[in-house]
Amino acid sequence: MHAQQSISVLLIDDHTILREGYSQLLEAAGFTIAGQAANAEEGYQAFITKKPTVCIVDLTMPGSGGLECIRRICARDSQANILVCSMHEETSLAMRALELGARGYITKSSSTEVLIEAVKQVAAKQHYLGAGVARSIAIEKLINSDNKINSLSHQEFAVFRMTAEGQSIEEMAANLTLAPKTISNYKTNMMRKLGTTKLADIIFLAQKIGVIHPPHEG
Repeated sequence: MHAQQSISVLLIDDHTILREGYSQLLEAAGFTIAGQAANAEEGYQAFITKKPTVCIVDLTMPGSGGLECIRRICARDSQANILVCSMHEETSLAMRALELGARGYITKSSSTEVLIEAVKQVAAKQHYLGAGVARSIAIEKLINSDNKINSLSHQEFAVFRMTAEGQSIEEMAANLTLAPKTISNYKTNMMRKLGTTKLADIIFLAQKIGVIHPPHEG
């Protein structure tokens, strides 16, 4: 228990009920809650001020999103301990999160035991993948499928997600702190790589891989 008491956790998720639930579970297990944040921008600022041992990050959040939050945190501190807790086992998302610097990836359907073990492993600078995620990544690497999504750069992928959400060029530029012309170039490249100019195709693909929620999920 003593080792766990020295582990502080920052929760970055836009669902208040989930944050509160995780907070209670983790405190009951002997961890300290360093703070909570409802979006990527708040999460990044909280990481700087709270200096948590572990950040638990959701991927599907408003604004610049969970992947951008991971990128910014790891750019500031390459030793940051990030555990992704997402609704999705989608391989593309998991691999991107790990490539950006996350140490662990579990789904929100994971048991309390898995959550606690994942936090402990990530705090110890070990990698931890939920069983379903690990299996999906193993299959993906085995097949080595030529996935168009995987050909997108980090910035192109961010523009892909924001386009699917219906954000304008100006909104994307503000969220990513880039010039509108740069965003337009990323958007053009993204559509070329995906082989479509139709917004409907982009929305469908984004929902399919779990980057945005279908309307009925809110």
